[in-house]
Amino acid sequence: MQTKFNYVKPSECNIDYHNLINYAKRLENQDIPMHSLIIMRGNNICMESYYKPYDNNSLHRMFSMTKSLVSLGIGCLYGEHKLSLDDHIVDYFKDKLPQNGAYDYMKMLTIRDMLTMRTCHDSTTYKTAGITDWVGSFFTVKPVHAPGTQFSYDTSSTHVLGALIERLSGMRLIDYLKEKFLNELGFSEDTFILPDPCGIPMGGSGICARPVDMLKIIYLISKDGVYNDKQLIPADYIKAARMKQSDPYGKSGTLEEMQGYGYQIWITRNGGYALYGMAGQLALYVPDKDIYMVTTADTLGRQGGVQCIYDAFWEEIYNKIDDETSVNNETDAQLAEYNTFINSRELFCLKDSTASSYENLINNVTYVCDENVCNMTAVKVTIHNADNASTDTNKTGTHSIDFGFGYNIVSEFPIYNFRCAASAVWKCDNNLLIKIQIIDSAIGNLYISLSYKDNYASVFLKKYEETFFNEFNG
Repeated sequence: MQTKFNYVKPSECNIDYHNLINYAKRLENQDIPMHSLIIMRGNNICMESYYKPYDNNSLHRMFSMTKSLVSLGIGCLYGEHKLSLDDHIVDYFKDKLPQNGAYDYMKMLTIRDMLTMRTCHDSTTYKTAGITDWVGSFFTVKPVHAPGTQFSYDTSSTHVLGALIERLSGMRLIDYLKEKFLNELGFSEDTFILPDPCGIPMGGSGICARPVDMLKIIYLISKDGVYNDKQLIPADYIKAARMKQSDPYGKSGTLEEMQGYGYQIWITRNGGYALYGMAGQLALYVPDKDIYMVTTADTLGRQGGVQCIYDAFWEEIYNKIDDETSVNNETDAQLAEYNTFINSRELFCLKDSTASSYENLINNVTYVCDENVCNMTAVKVTIHNADNASTDTNKTGTHSIDFGFGYNIVSEFPIYNFRCAASAVWKCDNNLLIKIQIIDSAIGNLYISLSYKDNYASVFLKKYEETFFNEFNG
């Protein structure tokens, strides 16, 4: 039997459509910048909403959800008897070991330890300045404790597992995953994995895919590795992968992240498990109510934002499923209201601007900067009309970004050439705040705060992004 996802009315999932609307509104009212929301029960999708300019064709950076895909790839190699989970990783990377040989703790490290985030490192090894060989850093940075003991979130470990898949399969990571299960799932053909500085696919955080692709992955995991009546990944591996194998309690900052960790899969409350990528990339399944949630977002800089997404789901949807007193077949008018809502979502922007007496005073005026850590030489804001303006910065030349007052303007960020959306408000009479959201293979946001007094201006820059834009910070 072919596996098929159906699009249905919320009532056909025994969910009140008001609860789905309240779920989205709650996140929006908490200023959580959502990019997509999908809710499915069984095989029936009752909510699929995208925040413009995102749509169902937009590839999205999934960050550490990539780790779960790498884990499934390891499961395939395990099923092919090309490795054992108790193999020692140093046996596969002798060319990457220090000149004097592997550290003792590294010699002890197994693939199983790496899958469960219980390596011999206490952090990601390649994030030290100057390191370009990400795989090599895992072996050359001195370990700090015996493996298999402490949960420590180590993205370099999964990066090495992705490199291991390439070594044992003789294929590029994405090609192996496609051959083994992605193609069978109908995963997007144009999906790709960003490379590290040496050209190795970023197995810890680099995949760009569509939200519905990640729905198919969590669905595959929930079905013990079976799709279209084919056993794509060994069932025993899948069952172990979604069970608690290590304990992050005390190491993680939110309630949801304290519940447990399997093989690159997070355990959640209510007996669920999830693929989790930085900034709100989530694919969750809760078996007792047979319900799936997929989100993409940018919670960087929004403290507790990911937990807000979980809480909204638990409280607005999960706890209210099968409430016979509220679930009725939607009328045509109600269904039209619901469809209008889910099809009209837009990317978060700064709103509720106050009036400013400085608007005319600073318009098109160039402010020359003192020496500063950002190496910015000059700033100018040009207000084109009541709701549209641009800001210029002089560093590597003159660069301009358009922004809307109370709405986003989509353009290309200078220098980096990433697609971005920018909005602004006057937060108080003399303070103009600009928010620039990066909506590309990089995800993140930047704030530019301009404060004016007499003939002077001060500029504060803050970036929330993993890799780039360091000059926009200070």
